[in-house]
Amino acid sequence: MTTREDTYWNSFLPVFFDRMGTIMRKDMTKIVSEHGLTSAHSLYLIALNLQDGQTLVQLSRFLDLDPANTNRVLKTLKDKGFVYDDRKNETSKKYSVYLTGAGRDLAKTIMTSLSEINDSYFEGIPREDIVRMRSTLIRVLQNMDPDIEKGVGSESNDPYYTYLQAMPANIDFKMTPRRLIENDPDQKKS
Repeated sequence: MTTREDTYWNSFLPVFFDRMGTIMRKDMTKIVSEHGLTSAHSLYLIALNLQDGQTLVQLSRFLDLDPANTNRVLKTLKDKGFVYDDRKNETSKKYSVYLTGAGRDLAKTIMTSLSEINDSYFEGIPREDIVRMRSTLIRVLQNMDPDIEKGVGSESNDPYYTYLQAMPANIDFKMTPRRLIENDPDQKKS
């Protein structure tokens, strides 16, 4: 049964999430603004730091973003010396994109800074609550987008959300897409 409080909360939930996203994007932009970049550029640097050497299509799928946007962002990152590609000539259609040394350094700075910023967002909140919230948000995303599991099961595509796992910080782990974990009989036992 939905209460009056639930109705109010549910009505403003999109605004709530939008506000959180706006604040997070502003904080990301502050990290890279001295380089003439924005939060949009940060996402691509992070993605390439996690999985370097992706094609435009792979990178777009990994971030679940429009390929035209990916092309524009990568052009800026290339012009600024943060990425390079392995095309044989300027007209090559298929090529992979890689971080330069400066790009890798900036990506690491972004990721470290975001960890510190996120820690400040969660200040005073018990670790168990944070881990539970992560699991809940993943479940909410799955409820909102029933097709999301298609990305998890894809052989050629591991979007960022396949890496989302509620892992405690004190556990050393390698980032592995959920489709590989779910298909690994040894992982299911634990």
